[in-house]
This record gives sequence, structure tokens and C-alpha cells, in this order.
Amino acid sequence: MKKSRPPQSQKAWRCIWINLLMLALVAVLLVFKLGSYQQMASVSRSLTSIFLITAWLATIRFLLLDTWGRVFWLLVLVASVVVTPLWGKAGLVLGLVMTCFFLFTRFYRPWRMISPRRRAAGFGLGVLALVVLFGATGVWSTEAEEQSLNFLDQWGIMSLGSLLVFWFVSLFHLAVRMRLHFLRLRAKLAVNAVLVGFVPMVLIVALGVYSFYYGMGGARAQRSVNIMNSWASLVAGGNELAGAPFDTTFVWPDRDASLSDSTQTLIPAPAWTSDLARLLSEDTEMVAARDTTTFFMAEQTVWLMRWQNLGQESAQARAWSINAKPLKELSFLVKAGVELTAVDGFVSGAGINFNSGEKEYVPTYKGYAVSYRDISEEASFWHPWRSFGVAFFPLISLKDDELSGQSLLLNLGIGWADMKAEFLEGENNLNVVAVAIIVLLAGLFLIIELFALFFGMRITEGFVTAVHSLHKGTRVLAEGNLDTTIDIPNEDEFGDLADSFNEMTVALRQGREDALAKEALTQELATAREIQERLLPSTEPALSGFEVTGASIPSREVGGDYFDFLIRDIHRIGIAIGDVSGKGMPAALLMSNLQASLHGQVIHPSSVSEVVGLVNDLLVASTDSHMFATFFYGLLDTAKGTFTSTNAGHNPPLILRADGSLETLNAGGLLLGMLAHQNYKQESVKLDPGDVVILYTDGITEAVGPGIDEDNVEAMFGEEALEDVVRKSSHLPAVGIKEAILDAVSRHTEGVAQSDDITLVVIRRQG
Repeated sequence: MKKSRPPQSQKAWRCIWINLLMLALVAVLLVFKLGSYQQMASVSRSLTSIFLITAWLATIRFLLLDTWGRVFWLLVLVASVVVTPLWGKAGLVLGLVMTCFFLFTRFYRPWRMISPRRRAAGFGLGVLALVVLFGATGVWSTEAEEQSLNFLDQWGIMSLGSLLVFWFVSLFHLAVRMRLHFLRLRAKLAVNAVLVGFVPMVLIVALGVYSFYYGMGGARAQRSVNIMNSWASLVAGGNELAGAPFDTTFVWPDRDASLSDSTQTLIPAPAWTSDLARLLSEDTEMVAARDTTTFFMAEQTVWLMRWQNLGQESAQARAWSINAKPLKELSFLVKAGVELTAVDGFVSGAGINFNSGEKEYVPTYKGYAVSYRDISEEASFWHPWRSFGVAFFPLISLKDDELSGQSLLLNLGIGWADMKAEFLEGENNLNVVAVAIIVLLAGLFLIIELFALFFGMRITEGFVTAVHSLHKGTRVLAEGNLDTTIDIPNEDEFGDLADSFNEMTVALRQGREDALAKEALTQELATAREIQERLLPSTEPALSGFEVTGASIPSREVGGDYFDFLIRDIHRIGIAIGDVSGKGMPAALLMSNLQASLHGQVIHPSSVSEVVGLVNDLLVASTDSHMFATFFYGLLDTAKGTFTSTNAGHNPPLILRADGSLETLNAGGLLLGMLAHQNYKQESVKLDPGDVVILYTDGITEAVGPGIDEDNVEAMFGEEALEDVVRKSSHLPAVGIKEAILDAVSRHTEGVAQSDDITLVVIRRQG
């Protein structure tokens, strides 16, 4: 089900969407170049301004969704809008400063309102937005007069600058906080492969190609400058360069017309030559050299000039024009197009047209752009010239009756066809060997890259397949199918994880079986406990002149303690208590055997000791030698007030007399179940009104308190504590005495799990 997004998220994304939509419209204007048509230039600028202003207003709305001092920033933004058209360029700069102050003090928290998927989309579209905004900077000409920019244009320029800052800072925030949690693993690995592998490779290749291309081009451009300097060296050596690639020359003074020939045109010496001679004569270094040959520029024309006898009346000069012809010869020598231009002409982007001779754009030097071959405007992609290398060409400039050093730019252009001709054609061309080596290396690198790409894809696919198998296995396991397994042939961590998963399913299967078995055992034990509770007396017998009560609290679901009331006749009742060795189900089974044996023997007319002896023989015959029980059995005669008993290794019952004296019942014999054919003794005591008899198991006297070692006898509840409780509660009914004893034991063992069964019988003769 598609998640519903909060209203603020929708508002934030709507603002960004409006921003991007307006910039898309600006991109349409730039693509179709509506501003290049004279009749559409004004309309195009106005539309661009309107779109940019609308995008800026949407951006302001976006940023003010979550910000501090909203009213203050609104006033700042309104002030920036007001001051922008007031003072021309100064107002525009002030408005941009105010908006930039607003933009750089943001935390850009509204981006956090947008979902991660939309933030990622906003990052990608933001990069395109920056491209459009940089392209829009050319809509307003930098040469336009300030008066030609109306209010709308100035607001458009301010919006353009503000949007550039907004998207630049936004992209930084988005890149820092981007997590791509919404992408699946395969897509994340693909993005990682592109960012880590493909993008660096492309950048390195581009950098290498660029460095190689322009490094080689720069060396060739510098070689071109050296060729021109070699011409100057030849001239300085006295060569007249007759028949050389110069078509225009002059001499000063105008007296040596014989220097011209059919290949060169002799022109009158320009008027500035006398001024140049004077300035050179005033230069002590030039005069000291007397003869000098170098390049001079005057009235936007470059000349190679040789001066002789400077500072004397016989001073003379010979000059050759550096125009299209020598530059074309230079182009033939370096096999590249040659452009000679001033620095401001190169930076202004006047463009290169190597086939048109003089350049159309005229900066401080009109410049030339020539080539040794003709290229038609309809030439294919393979043939046109492209910028290849640049070098500085130093000379001396005459301007405003002053000499100054200046440098022109020598820019080379070359086509792919020229590269092919130089490296792949020609007889005995050793460059072919170099190209062959480069091709072999490129092919080798390509094979290595394809090999790396193939294995990268295989490794990525292995990751994705393994994770998909694990995900599918966990889903099937969550549905309750514990027989599911995962088959991943990997020998890495994924394979180990699959093995662990399969071991886990086996353990879960076994755990479920164990849980079911435990649940069945728990139900069986609950049933056994119900059965055992039915075997024990559920009510106190009603006796004349006596009160008899009992209780048994097992330490587990079932216990091995036993007590019983057996009505013999109207005046006699048998009272038994026992403690079977062990705990749990074995002890409970032996206890039920003991009860059955006792009930089977009391129906026969026998003495108390004979009954205990017969029960012992039955237990010996039906149980192992390591199973035994302590047992006490007595017969209470309410008519005579006597209690006859036999103690078979049990804790001696206590008799608290009405006068406070204390007695124990010890007569008997060996534990039940140890040896057969035992003779047991019995004893009979008279119970007077107020006397109390306490029958108990060792679960009472050996009850251990919290934090106490069970081997510490002094920490057990003990017989003395039992006697003390009986004395203090002897005035109570039998039930009250029973509850007092159980409460005392409970307080002593508070916070500690019960370690043994607790069984208690209280007999009290009414006063």
C-alpha cells in the first residue's frame, strides 16, 4: 500500500517542481536560441526573466517552510527586490548580496521533508538545473549599457544569481545526506560500480587524452614560435630573405629600391618608422648593440625589422610584414592551422576561421587565422579544425609614442584528418610504429577493462543472488515452513551464512519437536498432579473430640510426599505420612504404590507394626533397591484417646503437651523398601485435652532461606523453629496451627524457589 505523505512534504516538493519546470522553460528558450533573432531578442530576455523570477519565488516559498525568523527574512527579501532596480549595477549587486545572505544562513531543512526517492531525483535534476542556469548567463550581454536593462531584466539577473547559489548549496547538502535507502541492493551495487569504477576510469582517460592532446599541441605551438624566431635570426645574419614567404616589405629611409624582387611588394616606409627610429635611438641598450633584429607591432600590424647603425645618421631598417602569407607558410611547416591574435581577442571568444584570412573581430590587434589547406564549411566531422595548442609570441609594441613589451597568442588548430596523415601515412614513417604500440596497449587495456567489468558483474550478481536466496529463505521460514533450506555454493561469508541458516532451521525443527514433547509432558504432568491430588485427602475428617488436618505442597508438578487419613470405624482413624526418595515422576509413582499398598493392608485386622511390615515387603518386591521411603503410620482411637504408631525412618513426629512439655514418636524400624521381612515396633501414647501432634516431612525443617548455602545447617528452618511455631500457635485450632507453620516456612524461604516437597499433618485434642 502506498504511504501517504504529510502536507508539508507535498508543499516542499511542489515548490521544487515549480522551480524545475520554470528552468525547463528557460532551457527551451536556450535550445531554440530565440534570442539570436533581432526581433525576438527582447521577448526572449523578458520571458527568461519571468521564468527565473517565478522559479526564485518558488524557491523562497520552499526555504520558508521551515526556518527561523520568517518575518525578518521576508523583509530582507522584499528589500532586495526593491533596491535591485534603483541604483543600476550597484543596486543589482546589493540585491544579490542580500539574497546570498539569506541563502547562506539556511540549514535547508525543507529538503528533509521530502522522501529519499524524491531527494535523489532532486539531486539529479538539480545538476541539470545548474547547467541551464549557467547557460542562461549569456542571455544578457555583458557589453549592454546599464540603461538598456529594464526592471524586469534586473530582477531576472538577480533571480539567476540567487538560483545558482541555491542549487549549488542544495546539491552539497543533498550529496552529504544522501543514503539511497529506497534503492534495492542490485541498484545500489550498480550505482557503487558507476561511482567507484566507471566514473574514475572515464575521468582518468579524459585527463590523459586532454594532457596528451594539449601537451603535444603546446609543444608544436612553441615550435612555431621558434620557427618565427629563426626567421629573425636569419635576418639578423644579413639574409634579405629574397624568395622567402614574405609578400610585403619596406626599407627606411626610402632609398634602396633594389632590395625588392618579383616575390615581394615594396611599399613606402610607414610614417611611424621615423618615430620608432627615434625611440630606439634613445634606448641606450639598443644603441650599444647598434644592430638589432626583432618583431615590432605598430598600428595593429606586426613587422620583422632589422635595424642597423642605430644612433647614427646612417641608421637604416628593413622590414617584412607578418601577414597571412608568412603565417600560411608557418602553417605548412607545422601542419596545423595558425591563428595570431591578441590576448583580449582570444579570451573574448571571437572564434577561429582558418579559411577567411583576416579575423572579423578586431581587438588591440586585428590578427590572422590561416591554414595550409582549404576546408569547406560542409566538411564532415573528421576534417574541420579544432584547437590544438597555444603559445605566447613576444614583440615590441609602438603605441602613443611609447615602446612597450607585449605578447600575442599563437593558437594552433588541427583536424583528425591531419593527425591521421601525420601518424598513419607517409613512407618510412616511424610514427606508425608508435601508433601501433598505442593501439596494442589500448586494446590490451580494453581487454583488461572488459575482463574486470565481466568479473565485477559476476561478483555483483553473486552478492545479489545470495542475498535474494537468504531473503527468500527467511520469508518461507517466517511462513512456518521449517523444512526449507538455502543452497548457496559460495565458499565465502554468504556460504557460511547459508550453512548457519540451514543449521538454524534444523535447530528450530528440533526445538519445535522438543517444545511439542515438552508441552505433551507438561499436560501429562498436569494430569498426574490432578490424579495425585485426588489420592490425597481433600477434606478434614470429622472426629469426636479431635481435630485432624493436613497439607502437601509439591516442589514440582508432582511430588513424592504422602499423607493420608484412613477411617477404620467410628472411633478409629489411621493417619499416615511419608516421604519417597527423589523428586518428580519417579517419586510420584512410588508414592502411589505406597498408598495402594497401605490401603490394601489396613483392611485386614492387623496391628500398626504389622501393617507397616507388610507394606515394606510389598515395596521391596515391586521397586528397585535404590528406591525407598520414610514412613510413619499411626492409629488414633478417639474413644480411648490413644495414638498407636510405628515410625519407619521418618522424621519423629512432635507431641506438644498441654503443660508445654514436648515428646517425639521414634518407635519403629528401617526405611520402607530397603530390606524385606523387617520387624517393626510400635508405641502407644495417651493424648489429653490440649495436646497437639505434628507429623511433617523434611521439606519443612530443611527449607533454605535466600542467599544461603543448602549445606549450611544453621541456615535451614530447623526443628527448633518448628517447635517454637507450634508452642506459639498451640492455642489455635488444628487448621490455625497448620497455617502458622506454613506461613513461617514461607517467610523463611521468601525469594527462593522451593527445593523439596512440604507435607504436614496436625492432630489436636480439643480442650
